[in-house]
Amino acid sequence: MNNFEEAKQFLEHKNHFLMASHSRTDGDDGGSMLAVAMVLETMGKKTTLVADGGVPSGLQFLPKQNLILSELPNPVTKEFYDGIILFGCGKKARTGLEGIIDSGLPILNIDHHPDNQMYGTVNLVDPQKSSVAELVYDFFKYLKIQFNSDIAKCLLTGMFTDTGSFMHSNTQPSTLIAAGELMKYGARIDKIYESTYQNKDLTALKAWAKAIENTKLLNDDKVAISVITQEDLDNLGEVSSSTFEGFVETLNKIPGIKFALFLRQDGNQVKGSLRSEENKNMDVSFLAHLFGGGGHKLASGFEIPGQIIKQEDGSWKIEEE
Repeated sequence: MNNFEEAKQFLEHKNHFLMASHSRTDGDDGGSMLAVAMVLETMGKKTTLVADGGVPSGLQFLPKQNLILSELPNPVTKEFYDGIILFGCGKKARTGLEGIIDSGLPILNIDHHPDNQMYGTVNLVDPQKSSVAELVYDFFKYLKIQFNSDIAKCLLTGMFTDTGSFMHSNTQPSTLIAAGELMKYGARIDKIYESTYQNKDLTALKAWAKAIENTKLLNDDKVAISVITQEDLDNLGEVSSSTFEGFVETLNKIPGIKFALFLRQDGNQVKGSLRSEENKNMDVSFLAHLFGGGGHKLASGFEIPGQIIKQEDGSWKIEEE
């Protein structure tokens, strides 16, 4: 069951929308946000797009990505906005934007994560969908939207990246049908692949090499774990937030492991990414929830305060400052 009609009414009865995704947006949520903004523009609506930390370099090929601001330009009040639309945020706190967390404005909550807290005035949430982008695609079909190449490119990027190039188990027949339809409107998988996965400079390759060097197998070689410390980042030089996109998926391909964990220092926070596969009978979202995070059974993440410290025996620990 979906709330397409309620979501339609939400869009039609408001004029200026504040739109946001989680910090350092990804291809799915950022692409979906841009696609919805383009459709709202054709409806004569005003939009303000925000993603804490801005747009990663690997997504700067997306049409109109320059519209996504890295911080809130105005207070989140009725004086400036009629409503909020959030993409891929299981809870409001995932935006990392205090103004949104504390706002009393009505919210359209668009997500496909099974642990979504259903905090919206309208909740357009479907855990059966491969991605937010596929859910938005279905919503656009309900609205009878006329697709163009820019909208198609944004939505196909979302589906492509959130399914691991259509290789993850969340890829459904409906996902491939939708992807095929979007390609008819001019979206090209080869160009999206080149921009999101192949576009790695020498610094990025060195960063991956360091992450591979730091990889260890634990629990009788059933768990693969890698870390990138602040010292590693300092030695590598200028490393963008998108440099390690796809690394934990690569780590998860080591034969015989049950799941992979990648820990990366990000300022005063440690960001953790967990991955597994359907045939491994491992629910990594359970581990993510233990650290206050969430996500899917096979792909989850968390963020905790602290610093990754290398110990004398070569192992690592996280110390709170």
